[in-house]
Amino acid sequence: MPSKRKAVIILGNRTKPRVAAAVRRALPLIRRHARVVAVDLDDSLPVHSLKADLVLVFGGDGAILKAVRRLANNIIPLCGINLGKLGFLASLTDRNLAASLRSLLLGRLSVASAMTLDCSVRRQGTLIHRSRAVNDAVVSRGALSRIVPIHLFLEGDRITTYNGDGLIVSTPLGSTAHSLSAGGPIVVPGLEAIILAPICPHTLSNRPLVLPANRRIELEIGEGPEGVALTVDGQVFQELRPRDRVAVTKSRRPFRLVQAAGHNYFRTLREKLGWGGYFAK
Repeated sequence: MPSKRKAVIILGNRTKPRVAAAVRRALPLIRRHARVVAVDLDDSLPVHSLKADLVLVFGGDGAILKAVRRLANNIIPLCGINLGKLGFLASLTDRNLAASLRSLLLGRLSVASAMTLDCSVRRQGTLIHRSRAVNDAVVSRGALSRIVPIHLFLEGDRITTYNGDGLIVSTPLGSTAHSLSAGGPIVVPGLEAIILAPICPHTLSNRPLVLPANRRIELEIGEGPEGVALTVDGQVFQELRPRDRVAVTKSRRPFRLVQAAGHNYFRTLREKLGWGGYFAK
């Protein structure tokens, strides 16, 4: 008996180069092997309420992060078709799209779960912002080149104060993103951990810190320059003021990412980061 056809949602941004054309090329193949629930290249559909087995996201990692935010509590596995530059999260590429899609839609999906972070901001005790991060939550200064003091609390205990351009709080999946560029460690996505990476710290003893994922982290903004803000996954922005508190905890909602056949995390690092000693065959 043939297996039931998968229900698929297709997302992308038609204003991005190559996205609309790639979707047009892929649609006939997808419709042969799956049931297309929706195609949304304009952010016009309530995808958080749609039912499907798989979401195909055409674009780079930014498109995948945006799709996770739009799906909200609708935890459907995502598969990215990389039309961007680096593409750490996207499993497929436009070059081998036809063969990969056919294999993906007909075969058994390999889905990996990765932890995400719940972020909230309180001002004078009142909740003013809430969001979820797949990669990271970043507290940083604005255009003025002045030091931002950020007080770190762990389970209510004050640990230290970071003085510098800001602080990155990332998931293991996000450790190869902004955190890596700030000197943070690479943490294998399967681990349950939260990484803190200071941005240009004024004190040389302020180093990246890896904490257990089950601990509650709070960042209190100290007195300093205007223009300090929280940025989540590079896409969600919230202005911050002195004494605002940013709480970061492990979310109960994981990020479910479809991996291509033969996926190997360290091969991805070699290829994407150009690690020395690696020669493509």
